[in-house]
Amino acid sequence: MKKLVPAGWLVGACMMLSLSAYAAEQGPNEASVRDVENAWSRAFITGDAKALDDLLDPAYVSVNASGVPRPKAEIVAAATRFAQQHPNTPVQPLPPTSTVSIKGDTAVVTHHGDKETSVDVFYYSQGRWHAWYSQHTTRTTT
Repeated sequence: MKKLVPAGWLVGACMMLSLSAYAAEQGPNEASVRDVENAWSRAFITGDAKALDDLLDPAYVSVNASGVPRPKAEIVAAATRFAQQHPNTPVQPLPPTSTVSIKGDTAVVTHHGDKETSVDVFYYSQGRWHAWYSQHTTRTTT
């Protein structure tokens, strides 16, 4: 029995290395960008400060439609408040109207809403996407 335990650990370690290698081979692609956008929404809605801290670059800035920049710490605090004030809010997946453009290790996601267009900029490093910048602009209808 004692010989089975180390063998089990060895098999598990090999499986984890294989999965890590597979993920690294996948590299930056549209599916992984959509996944990280969905994870970002879930983290914000639920107030998951740890997930947001991991996702948002330390220099992350979000500029609202009025041109006011909000650094990472304000976004994380806003998520915590939102989750407290709106418990059990359903998380919506990234809509199919959002477009993803990837150039090397950079991705730009453009969200097309009825009243606003927003852009999220990501960079891919150390096997995952990091959000670096967001810009929100009010749409005018003519």
